[in-house]
Amino acid sequence: MSFEQQTPTASAQVTTEAQEWTGTTSMVMGTVALAFFGCPWLPDAIPPQIRHFPLYLTVPLGIAAIVYGTGDLRHLRGEEGVDRRRARAGVALGMTAVAVPLDFIVWAWASLSE
Repeated sequence: MSFEQQTPTASAQVTTEAQEWTGTTSMVMGTVALAFFGCPWLPDAIPPQIRHFPLYLTVPLGIAAIVYGTGDLRHLRGEEGVDRRRARAGVALGMTAVAVPLDFIVWAWASLSE
């Protein structure tokens, strides 16, 4: 076999292994962003600065999950038999992590403006 005949097989294996992990980063970031909502209810023994700081990271992590998930979905467009569930879950979790604080801000603004 020549070098040219071996190259497509090696690259096909690499792309198959890479596709197995596609969307994992987005899903993990979205999950962590939603988990940060529970930090204020940690025990009182933990200082308030540590308990409330992760709330500031929920929106940036949610936006990053949306961006990474959308990029992964765009990268996988047109490929047959590829599992897109992790990328879609990451986008959905990221949207939730962004929407909840925005909904709270809109609700607080409407309540205080009365």
